[in-house]
Amino acid sequence: MKLNFQSNSLLLLLFVLLKFCLQYHLVTSEYGLHRDEFLHLDQGQHLDWGYVSVPPLTAWFSYIVYQLGNSVFWVKFFPALFGALTMVVVWKTIEVLKGNRFALILGAVSILFSVILRMNILFQPNSLDILLWTFFYYTIVQYIQTEKNKWLYVAGVVFAFGFLNKYNIVFLILGLLPAILLTSHRKVFTNKHLYLALLPAILIVLPNLLWQFQHGFPVI
Repeated sequence: MKLNFQSNSLLLLLFVLLKFCLQYHLVTSEYGLHRDEFLHLDQGQHLDWGYVSVPPLTAWFSYIVYQLGNSVFWVKFFPALFGALTMVVVWKTIEVLKGNRFALILGAVSILFSVILRMNILFQPNSLDILLWTFFYYTIVQYIQTEKNKWLYVAGVVFAFGFLNKYNIVFLILGLLPAILLTSHRKVFTNKHLYLALLPAILIVLPNLLWQFQHGFPVI
């Protein structure tokens, strides 16, 4: 069993390395950055808790890019990293669902050679958006499988950072609620930890909500 775990981990590492290599070779060096990338990079020089068009999280990564030298390598590194981490989360979700090695490889290949490749070459909120949506569903799967309350708190934190990245993560919740209500898992709504998990989520998004309020809710 230990040998099998190690071989699966090495296989995952191979897929992650391949993912990074692909992201850095999909676009030739003759092409410059996309115009939206310049927008998000510029916001890194004007850090705030909100902007007219987007939440603040991408700007924080832009600030890190500037601190690392503001080279194209680092601009492309973060979306590639988020894509690789998406693959890791998919892999771990399959493991939680007791998928065999074929299922793991199929999941990794599906991520590796999908339209996400295009997303992961652009320094925009989209790559992190896909990662956080996937991670949120991973926490739901974990909670259903284990019924451990810690996954509700993790889900709350993931949702909060997803909100600071792109507001459309609200649609994830709107779609998930009726799905839970129509199954036996609706008993989660009687679990006090579900509501306690809202507290750290609210604290994380509160500065942005206050910024929205102070500026007349430009998101609307």
